Amino acid sequence: MGKGSFGQVVKVFDHKRKEYCALKLVRNRKRFHQQAMIEVKILKHLRDNDPEENYNVVKIRDSFMFRRHVCITFEILSINLYEFIRNNNFRGLSLGLIRRFAIQILYNLK
Repeated sequence: MGKGSFGQVVKVFDHKRKEYCALKLVRNRKRFHQQAMIEVKILKHLRDNDPEENYNVVKIRDSFMFRRHVCITFEILSINLYEFIRNNNFRGLSLGLIRRFAIQILYNLK
């Protein structure tokens, strides 16, 4: 589904939940490991404080270690921001769209 300097994201089937999800495999490096653990902590905090799913935050399903790699499972979402910008020929985003993103981010942080 995607690749970056942190590792990669693949589409997998979760046999326990009987659904597809996105699995983020973080590279086995100390600095990536530390950042991934902070990401897991923040995402679990956000999930636990939004039981009715009122906020537009990616939903972490689970996290675990596999062969010393931090693995994080998420709900599958549509296109990521990089792909969206690339499909727009790297021309940037409209002010209206940026404003909508900013409103959602501020609402979620509140």
